[in-house]
Amino acid sequence: KLDNVNAHYLKEANPGRLSELLAPDLPEAVRTRLIRAMPLLTPRAKTMVELAESAAFLLRRPDALTAKAAKILDPDARALLQRLLPALEALKVWEETALDAAVRGFAEAEAVKLGSVAQPLRAALTGSHASPGIFEVMALLGRDESLDRIAAPPTALEAEKA
Repeated sequence: KLDNVNAHYLKEANPGRLSELLAPDLPEAVRTRLIRAMPLLTPRAKTMVELAESAAFLLRRPDALTAKAAKILDPDARALLQRLLPALEALKVWEETALDAAVRGFAEAEAVKLGSVAQPLRAALTGSHASPGIFEVMALLGRDESLDRIAAPPTALEAEKA
């Protein structure tokens, strides 16, 4: 019951205040990104610890993959992402609708389901198998950071980095 009450207050909290509690010494550009992401992150979190874990990919580039993300980001998926890069690099506008259209068009051209592209994208961008919507994540990270993470996704497993 306490988790449910806490989750309610997280959802109702001021995004700026939450970002300050999570990471008080952030550069302004990163803080702005985190504040913009709060409406996507708070519905999934019951505690500040969960919120911090789900926001970690926004604060720093993942250096390792969760076990589930590593399964998703197999060699075939990595090759698929490398083929997707030119389509994303060609985008003039880096926003959710354009990203969605580009990835859907790529999936159709490759004759694969959208999930076969979106899940490896999620793993490459966040290091995890779970995140807010992938096009929202890409828009939040921005063009350069997203393209860099897709071009060189993490290879290590979380357990190996210790």
